[in-house]
Amino acid sequence: MSTQRRGIRNAVILLCIILVTSFFITVKVSARAGGGYGGGHSSGGSSYSHGTSTGRSNPMTTIVLLIAFGMITGAGTFFYLYNVKRANLKSRHAISKFRKNGHNWEYEEIQKRVEKAYFEIQECWKREDPDYAAEYLSASLLNEFKMKIEWMHVNNEQVVQEKVKLLEAVIVSVEDYEGTKLDRIWYLIHGKMIGYYKDKDTGKCVRGTTSNEAFYEYWCFIYENGHWVLNKIKQKEEVNIDELKDEK
Repeated sequence: MSTQRRGIRNAVILLCIILVTSFFITVKVSARAGGGYGGGHSSGGSSYSHGTSTGRSNPMTTIVLLIAFGMITGAGTFFYLYNVKRANLKSRHAISKFRKNGHNWEYEEIQKRVEKAYFEIQECWKREDPDYAAEYLSASLLNEFKMKIEWMHVNNEQVVQEKVKLLEAVIVSVEDYEGTKLDRIWYLIHGKMIGYYKDKDTGKCVRGTTSNEAFYEYWCFIYENGHWVLNKIKQKEEVNIDELKDEK
């Protein structure tokens, strides 16, 4: 087998290993509201070797690997953003119909409340005081936040949040039923912050990452006590945007 063909074969094998491994890497926990998963990845010191070949790497191997990986990544991003845009247009169209029969479907008011809720809820997590944002949390999520924060205290951990930003809040799924009890809205939240947990005694980072990272999350709002309130947070990797209505 020629050196060039061997290089291409090795590049394909290595690319497959990277793609498969990406599904199993450990994701660090970020100090976002609810303890969301951050963008930092941890991995062991694994290495890859093939056969007994030695010497310099074939430039063709690197070129093929970079082109293939770039094409896969770019295609994945394109289709994801296309699906987000499609879901947003569909949801906006549905809301325009819902508000004819329901007082709780004024899009502009919902959007403002969601954007306000984002900062209030992040602040309550930073303060380790869920009651600070109680008016933006459902009763069940408020209790869940309190339990998670109590567990942090047991572990002697403290939340650190800095440079909190909301880059975009996009509505991607809506459900309207008779009455308001079962009404739901899903938003794709695109935010950015430094978020991690530190040991209260040493001040050292014990979970999360100290870098400023962007993230995507799905936030589910329900209509409770006359207001839209956050009821659930899902990570982008946890659910398919086309299956949000099946999430319970």
